[in-house]
Amino acid sequence: MTGFFQQARDRLSREFQRHRSRPFMEATMAASALVATADGEVNLTEASMIDQAIEAVAELKLFDAHEETDLYRDWVVALADDRAAAEAKILKLVSNLAGDDHAARVLLKVCVAIGKSDADFSAPEKDTIMRLAEAARIPMEEIGF
Repeated sequence: MTGFFQQARDRLSREFQRHRSRPFMEATMAASALVATADGEVNLTEASMIDQAIEAVAELKLFDAHEETDLYRDWVVALADDRAAAEAKILKLVSNLAGDDHAARVLLKVCVAIGKSDADFSAPEKDTIMRLAEAARIPMEEIGF
């Protein structure tokens, strides 16, 4: 009987972690799309970096990778359709992480990795990351590009 209770407790703990990490996951996929599209194109290396982040970041491992990549692609489409409206929504999602410095810093590290992934860390990508850092209330000197 104790095995049943342990399994139930473990499952409940995982669900709690997923619920708690969901805003981070959604903001990270949205911010990643914003950076990837900042220079006007999304290349294969940037898309590959999203996959690497999903595999490497503990808070992202809690979710189905397909759900995360679908969310990322949805944001890429939204940015192509109406960049200003989508960007405003993304900055709002990121601003919701303000106060959770760990989550905000991890999100920004993922975004920097995406910007640098194609060996062309462009000015628009850097500017986008600066706006994301401002929204998350993380000082730029902590970003480290």
